[in-house]
Amino acid sequence: MTGLETWMNASSAPDVAIAVPEGYKITRRDRVNQTGGGIAIIHKNTIRITTNSDDTFTSAEHLHFQIHTNPKTTLRGTLIYRPPGPRTQFSEDITDFVSPHAINSTDYILLGDLNFHLEDDKDRNTTALLANLANLGLKQLVTTHTHHAGHTLDPVFSSSKYVTFSHSTNIQWTDHSCVHFSFSKTTTHHHPQQTPRRSWNKITGDQLTTFLSQNPPTSSTDPNEAANNLTQWITNCADALAPLKKNPPSRRSSKKASWFTDELITSKKNCRSLENTWRTNQTTDNMTALKHATRKHHQLIRTTKKTAFKERLDNNTHNSKELFSIVKELSNPDAGNNDITPSQDLCDSLAAFFHDKITNIHNSFGPPTTNPTTEPMPPTATLRTWTPVSTEDTTRTMNTIHSGSPTDPCPHHIFNTADHIIAPHLRDIVNASFNTATFPECWKHAEISALLKKPTADPSDLKNYRPISLLPFPAKVIEKTVNRQLAAFLETNGSLDHSQSGFRANHNTETALIAATDDIRSLMDNGETAALILLDLSAAFDTVCHRTLVQRLNNTGIQEKALEWITSFLAGRTQRVRLPPFRSAATEVICGVPQGSSLSPTLFNVYMSPLATIARQHNLKIIT
Repeated sequence: MTGLETWMNASSAPDVAIAVPEGYKITRRDRVNQTGGGIAIIHKNTIRITTNSDDTFTSAEHLHFQIHTNPKTTLRGTLIYRPPGPRTQFSEDITDFVSPHAINSTDYILLGDLNFHLEDDKDRNTTALLANLANLGLKQLVTTHTHHAGHTLDPVFSSSKYVTFSHSTNIQWTDHSCVHFSFSKTTTHHHPQQTPRRSWNKITGDQLTTFLSQNPPTSSTDPNEAANNLTQWITNCADALAPLKKNPPSRRSSKKASWFTDELITSKKNCRSLENTWRTNQTTDNMTALKHATRKHHQLIRTTKKTAFKERLDNNTHNSKELFSIVKELSNPDAGNNDITPSQDLCDSLAAFFHDKITNIHNSFGPPTTNPTTEPMPPTATLRTWTPVSTEDTTRTMNTIHSGSPTDPCPHHIFNTADHIIAPHLRDIVNASFNTATFPECWKHAEISALLKKPTADPSDLKNYRPISLLPFPAKVIEKTVNRQLAAFLETNGSLDHSQSGFRANHNTETALIAATDDIRSLMDNGETAALILLDLSAAFDTVCHRTLVQRLNNTGIQEKALEWITSFLAGRTQRVRLPPFRSAATEVICGVPQGSSLSPTLFNVYMSPLATIARQHNLKIIT
């Protein structure tokens, strides 16, 4: 495919016939009633390209196009020719014009002759144009001069990782070079393996209750043995009521969008029906009916989607979490459609990468030191043991947990469905764990799910993956129980600095921002200078030193069996990366507090508590 400036008009038909080779097709947009200008796209007949334009944009000649390489791959783009003239307003005009197209597609290109000296990084108009387009995720790919005078006038901007600049070629009959670039994106079809699965949805609550009641687990005062017995008990129930079966791969389509209503489903079915009618009998009337229905369907999609998102925004005016979710959904429509291909090599590489990253950061720290001026005074109160829990406490805790680990013997909803049967046994394990100051070894393992940080990120770069830790359901019950008691002790005794806002009841990001804003305004009112320093800790939870944390807990008043329990909770942990159906070997976790644990944020607050004291010694105020 070639995009170019044409200088053609309505009388150029003979020239077009000569210029376009056999087997090729031209789509052009002439510059009517003006000299020069005009643009065109020449492409092979075998490539399906659709084009359109927007008459409201008058700053430059343009032609929108879509290259359909296969049913699942489309490259969207805009060909531009901007005549020489004032450039001040163009950077804003082109940004507003391009933004709807660039935001709604991860594979988008903007190319043509902009008559900007893009190599001149001192020109204000050039830097403004590049900055505005960069904010849309569009990167300028051309690295050579494209004009005989040594300027780069013909750029290729793209948001796609599959578009690459090749080279530029000088042409004798024009001042401009021919810029070569490529779009290479392969779509692989993965055929999922027939992995064994359990049909939990076929089990009734009565069946579950009956089996668990008639086959109770063996009791034990050893938390490790009791935890293994509980796991085996539920596994036996699963084998009896929902045995593993190799089911064929699911043929169900992906989950439909929340705004895709029944009216749209009916409209889509009508379009399909009219399409089938036209394919059977390709008359003009059938084609007209199909086009009319298709246009109506697309208009209905736009209206329905707009209404749905407006309602969601109106209903969540004060829900910042949902508002961010809506913005992310609108700005990243392809989020989640990454190109991760699960493999054993990828699992092993990610496991090694995550482990080595944390180990290297941890080893870069110097040996822990003790500064008497930053250590707290001897605690006025102590917490020596964790309070035993009742069956009711355990049941309430179970019902607040809505996730688990792939290593669990059953999904979390099964735990909650049979909570009246499982809770007494889980209560005994919790209390045995407290009595012996031992956290069950079988619940110290985390499964790591690796997700791309951005849908446009390169899957081959391990730095682009974010590890998501999945912990066993029963472990979360114990952790939540301990966290309630630990947090209550810290708050009651004022063990945490008042400047700490993170992970505390009645504290959040908003209160921290209000405090910072108030401090800055107070300084300004007094005629003083305020400087704001933002500190971001790399892998903060994962690099916590266990020895330092235990020492600070002891200084806070957590002692004897309570402290021994936390030491056991931190020690001997393992993790492995899971990309179904592949799993890496387990790796040892030598530092950090477990990601995904409700107890970890509170432990991290204790770990960071001396930071406020250090800041005050240097006449600084810190908000964490």
